[in-house]
Amino acid sequence: MKSKVYFIKVENGEGVSTLAQKTSQLFDFAGFKDAIIKNDMVAVKTSFGEKGNIGHLKPPIVKAVVDKVKECNGKPFLIETNTLYEGRRTNAVDHISHAHEHGFGYESVGAPIIIGDGLFGEHDVQVEINQKLCKYAYVSGVARAANTIISIAHVTGHLMAGMGAALKNIGMGLSSRGGKLAQHSGVTPQILKKRCSACGVCGRWCPVDAIKIEDHYAVINSKICIGCGECLAVCQFGAVKIAWNESTVNLQKKVAEYCLAIMKGKTGKVVFFNFLTHITKHCDCMDKPFEPDIADIGILASKDPVAIEKATTDIIKERIGKDFFIDAWPNIDYTIQIKYAQEIGLGSMDYELMLC
Repeated sequence: MKSKVYFIKVENGEGVSTLAQKTSQLFDFAGFKDAIIKNDMVAVKTSFGEKGNIGHLKPPIVKAVVDKVKECNGKPFLIETNTLYEGRRTNAVDHISHAHEHGFGYESVGAPIIIGDGLFGEHDVQVEINQKLCKYAYVSGVARAANTIISIAHVTGHLMAGMGAALKNIGMGLSSRGGKLAQHSGVTPQILKKRCSACGVCGRWCPVDAIKIEDHYAVINSKICIGCGECLAVCQFGAVKIAWNESTVNLQKKVAEYCLAIMKGKTGKVVFFNFLTHITKHCDCMDKPFEPDIADIGILASKDPVAIEKATTDIIKERIGKDFFIDAWPNIDYTIQIKYAQEIGLGSMDYELMLC
């Protein structure tokens, strides 16, 4: 049976209030209320955007989803995780302050914000998935505890995956910092001696006792290290070095595997929105005000993350007459993430488009 993907058209330049109304309409049309029962803790996953970014989805759109969750007698909260890179979103305190500055406060959206991997990214859960690249995935403890997850993804290009949408929003967006490290890096983290204070915090947090203080700085035993990223999460001095050397092929596959880990045990309880608005070559993690490269197209919704990604790319191709993501990132085959997600059982690329 074909997976159903639901679509509502958006005219270029429609206001945020209209987008919010259409989001609410699409929620009902897609039957997302079936994913929520009374008192479910519902994690609404979106991005608050980086400082200076203008393309991220705005608070009224997220509020439309929050209101629908409340109508279903669920308990909604906004969930995000800390970033690997330095900035306003690298710890929970600054991250929440930044979200409020972008208008995502309770008074505007009607739901609290929870940074799902703790203060510095240390709150994760190890999920056994036994896939080709990852035997275990390190994901947000809050995401695992949530009863239902609603992904609200802004579709953009991405400098490492080629395209960022539903799979990236969940697979990378709800992994802990250790999980993000595992997706981006293929080797053991290193210690920068000049920055290390020899405080020993990294060693105390290491789950396999792979870190010792020697000669006034920390040393990581690569034979013991499991790459969980706890040292990166807890170091307050920037002394842990990440090797950003993972290939785009493996990164995309790991994103899919992490999406599988986060959805494990939540059959029918994870649903997806993809917004084909303000589409740019670069993702919303960039701190620059990029203007859209494509006119607004519409909003997609589905219970199948593979189907919604395939429909997203097909609709954009049909609209502009070429593959936008290949054109933007010619050295990256972004379709790897979609094909591999289907291979590991996340969904099907065979879909039926339902027009709202």
